[in-house]
Amino acid sequence: MYERRGHTLQCLRRAVPSSFLLLAAFAGCAARVSGAPLAAGDPVRGEVRRGDVPWQYEIRYGAPHEGELEIEAAFAKTSSDELRIDEESVAFVGDLAYAVAGGWRPAPRDGLGWQVPCRQAGCRVRYHFALREAADQLDAVDTAIASGDVVVAPPPTWLVRPAFQTGSFRFRVRTSPPSRFATGIRQSPDGAADTYEAPIDAFEGASFAVFGPFHARVLERGGARFDIAIAPHALALTDDDVVAWTATAVDAISRYYGRFAVPRTLVIVHAGRPREPTRGETLGDGGPAVLLGAAGGMVRAAIRDDWVMTHELLHVTLPSLSRRHAWLGEGLASYVEPIARARVGQITPEKFWHDLVDGIPQGLPMPGDQGLERTHTWGRTYWGGALFCLLADVGIREQTANARSLDDALRAIVATGADVENLWDIEHFLDVADGATGTRVLHDLYRDLALAPGRVDLRALWSGLGVRVQGGRVELDDAAPQAFARRAMTLPNQGQGSP
Repeated sequence: MYERRGHTLQCLRRAVPSSFLLLAAFAGCAARVSGAPLAAGDPVRGEVRRGDVPWQYEIRYGAPHEGELEIEAAFAKTSSDELRIDEESVAFVGDLAYAVAGGWRPAPRDGLGWQVPCRQAGCRVRYHFALREAADQLDAVDTAIASGDVVVAPPPTWLVRPAFQTGSFRFRVRTSPPSRFATGIRQSPDGAADTYEAPIDAFEGASFAVFGPFHARVLERGGARFDIAIAPHALALTDDDVVAWTATAVDAISRYYGRFAVPRTLVIVHAGRPREPTRGETLGDGGPAVLLGAAGGMVRAAIRDDWVMTHELLHVTLPSLSRRHAWLGEGLASYVEPIARARVGQITPEKFWHDLVDGIPQGLPMPGDQGLERTHTWGRTYWGGALFCLLADVGIREQTANARSLDDALRAIVATGADVENLWDIEHFLDVADGATGTRVLHDLYRDLALAPGRVDLRALWSGLGVRVQGGRVELDDAAPQAFARRAMTLPNQGQGSP
């Protein structure tokens, strides 16, 4: 989580996981691009006016230059004459030139950027970006990856830009068959075909984009739409399997919340590396998108046992937090995921408790620990965060005689309309959550476990809940003092509504 620009959410848990990452618009097979590059006096998408969209891009992908982007851009006047791109991407930018009277002039390279006269009246540039070459060499989900002829790369990887300004950036992508294009970024509000737009302050964390001959499917559940882009290369799953995998996760989350409240999400699925588990990442700025690398050889029979799709889509439903609070974002997804799956029968309560008892000790503080806010190890981030959520759930149920739970806290947050695209501060998150339960449980735990190492007696916790693991088997004691809370956590009727 939070490995990249903006609100990146990356899920890379242990190789043997416990049970415990808006408009995704498909351009489809667009008409072949024809005609010469724009003349020097022609704007990319109409003259850039004061107060209009200050960054505008026209992008072509596909034949005759397969694997390469041809990009033309218009920028309103800026505070600097320097244009830049992500450091990892500089080597893949070619032939960058800016418009002058009667033609184009090569832009001089200056370190990691290019000098272009943009300050006085704005500027227009064009360049090529070797997208496939970047994917082959970078091979990282937060910059660019390739799966067969399909390439996934967020816009900051391939869009040159000036110093940050207020307003929005807009780009139109035209492809030639058999290539398609999809992105989590919403369609432009002007309704222009194949055109997408988001605020400039969302640029660094802009959502995933995918190019190439991927398979496009749509899943709709209770008013929520999931546009699914499937890279078929080396993928053991069929298109129907991938849709079923997505539906399995969505149905569990919908039952937990009462509905899946995010209107549209892009889900991109490709074959992961051989002998590696399924890995996932979520980007939210401009609109949510989830990228899943399916475990090597994963088949439909394994869908029910997979937790990563559910974990990532849970990230989509909740507001983002800063890097400092990654433990809470990951802890919530890690704790709620198996509860949601248990309530719809995808795993048993015994499986849920076995994995929790097995994993939680990895989240305890070690010598020198400074609390969840200041100790960002893998164990403290994922399992420490999950322990925080378990204690919150138990504490709320105890203080309210089981009338309220962590469910109510999270449903209240979802009811605000915030999701992964919204960045919340921790105090607001805790205020909304505690306000829904009428307690101070989350605030108190934050003080005790996040701002300090805290002390948790796991033996007493498991005994109170009536959970024992002996010889690899779980025994649940309904006579334990807090068994009422334990039973309620995984009861099917704890969820609201239906998928």
